[in-house]
Amino acid sequence: MKFSTLLLLSFLLSTFAYSQNYKFGKVSKEELQEKVNPAYPDADATVLYREYKVYYSFQQSIGFTLNTEVYERIKIYNPEGYNWGTRGVKVYNYNEDREEISTIKGVTYNLVDGSIEKDKLGSDGVFEERINNYYKGHKFTMPNLKPGSVIEYEYKITSPFYSIDNVDLQYEIPIKKEFVEIKVPEFYVFRNYNNPQSNLSFQFDEESKDVKIEIRGRSGLGTVDYNSFGSDRNKGYGSRLVTYKEKKYTLDETNVPPLKDEGYVDNLDNYKAKSIWELIMINDPDGVPKPYATDWEAVTKSIYENDNFVNELNKTDYFQEDVATAIAGNDDPLSKMSVLLSLAKSKVKWNNGHGFFPEFGVRKAYKEGVGNSGDVNLMLISMLRSVNLNANPLLISTRENGIPVFPTRYGFNYVVAGVESGGKLYLLDATDPTSNVGLLPERAMNWQGRLIRPDGTSNWVGLYPNYTSKKLTYVQAEISNDIANIKVRERLGQHYAKDYRDKYANTNVESQIKGIDKNSEDVTISDFKVDELNTLKPNITRSYEAQSTSLVENLNGEIYISPMLFFARSENPFKEESRTYPLFFDYPKSHKFTITIKIPEGYKVGTIPTGAKANLTDDTISYTYLVQEAGTNLQVSVALEVNTPIIVAQDYEYVKSLFDLIVEKEKEKIVLIKA
Repeated sequence: MKFSTLLLLSFLLSTFAYSQNYKFGKVSKEELQEKVNPAYPDADATVLYREYKVYYSFQQSIGFTLNTEVYERIKIYNPEGYNWGTRGVKVYNYNEDREEISTIKGVTYNLVDGSIEKDKLGSDGVFEERINNYYKGHKFTMPNLKPGSVIEYEYKITSPFYSIDNVDLQYEIPIKKEFVEIKVPEFYVFRNYNNPQSNLSFQFDEESKDVKIEIRGRSGLGTVDYNSFGSDRNKGYGSRLVTYKEKKYTLDETNVPPLKDEGYVDNLDNYKAKSIWELIMINDPDGVPKPYATDWEAVTKSIYENDNFVNELNKTDYFQEDVATAIAGNDDPLSKMSVLLSLAKSKVKWNNGHGFFPEFGVRKAYKEGVGNSGDVNLMLISMLRSVNLNANPLLISTRENGIPVFPTRYGFNYVVAGVESGGKLYLLDATDPTSNVGLLPERAMNWQGRLIRPDGTSNWVGLYPNYTSKKLTYVQAEISNDIANIKVRERLGQHYAKDYRDKYANTNVESQIKGIDKNSEDVTISDFKVDELNTLKPNITRSYEAQSTSLVENLNGEIYISPMLFFARSENPFKEESRTYPLFFDYPKSHKFTITIKIPEGYKVGTIPTGAKANLTDDTISYTYLVQEAGTNLQVSVALEVNTPIIVAQDYEYVKSLFDLIVEKEKEKIVLIKA
């Protein structure tokens, strides 16, 4: 007990005894000398201190302006932590609505011969780029990073908007101390809550105080477009003193654990601790309060009725001739979808810009051959409608953007086409060269999207395919002089084919051979062929021959060989005892092996592995394994089927146990003995 108490005291001292001065420039030698994070020794870096402040400032003739100030001090332990020395900030910048970033300041500290050396962030380390028509990015890279460096930086964002961004409270590295302060005038009413998908939650302290400001002339709330305060609303030009309540929310936390990447995760950011700020009302001092909390129906209707959206959908003159030529004599709905999807891809290339509003406008994008997701897919929807297909916009949030928690137009950042035909809904995305009808790119398969119809109604639509993508592997093997000679033929369907095209289109044969998983076995590949790689047909076929000296083991005249050859799963990808996040398998899939192994002349079967069959509840995942003798051959049939792409964390132990079984079964050997 005494030892435990001393150990705890030592830990607390090591954590809190130094670095109590968090002012910019007050980095200590103790911080620079720290080799590892005492609580998380595997961390590549640690946030020593993070300060995040949000407040509204009042300016004459402008009104209230939203300000966000960020300051961070980070310890770098090793080269793997260098990526924390590059930070990026995105600000809205479109027409008159412009957020500004200012006062980017940074310093790298290193301990050299017992003295602290400083390297300031210079202008050559700060980069600005136009991300798209709506956003600018500011990126800065800290100078002279070394194992042991401490970096600190600060910046300020000034915004004409009144909505408060979500506040991240957790990173992929530990945070020793963080302080968050949000100050809100009474005119803006927010509801704040924790990310419901995180296993961490934090409670803000609240207090309020009176704030006085002097109003001269026609000043007001500014971002709310109101022009006066209180009973002085109609007094016009004049100077008056106004008092209002300001709410202050504070959070002071220590030792926030890192966000752990468990693998098979859709987007790790979905699960980080964060404070979500939902604007629910704006109180006009002399008017009717304006509620902002709404439902998804109202959100999607407001998007559809926006001139930048609906007007672009209604433009058709620029493509009519090309569409008429493309579908001439074609009356089949599915064929029309496929033809127009190909036409849209050929006419406008995606510029990697996200958005449901067009960046350039569909007509200009068509003429110049480039556009964002709004340009490309609103154009596609308009094309589909022009040939009497029931096509509508499907608003989604990409995996990178996360999952929208409450109804807001900012929860969506992308649009695809949804076509209702024959009682089915087909999803199309013309931004992706290898996509097809019903075959979305991975970025777009993120839970569900909102389908909007012209009458203003909308409903949620699942984004994962309702079919199973199949991969079939046929293998013939012979054993000669303790060498396995193998012929392989595979058919990759649907998303398997798309994944292969995404990875290997326009690559050479050597790259594709290198990509074959040999499970660390000594395998030589030859006669490699691939069919339909550069088409959009549903299946890709590849074949090759393989030769291996490591797959066959001869002990005292007995031959030992794995029934799965070099296709056996050698380790369980799920190693942790427990799991926090859902498991994502991308899409429903099935991989089946049919393997024939010819029994060498002069040998017979000694032992073969017993069969196995296992499945999780409701057949979310199933596995079958069977080895049997068939004349002079051994027949091996193995199938792994994932019928549900998302499996809740509560079922993790069953998934882990299933894969333990798979690994154990596929390790087993066939034993051939002298006849």
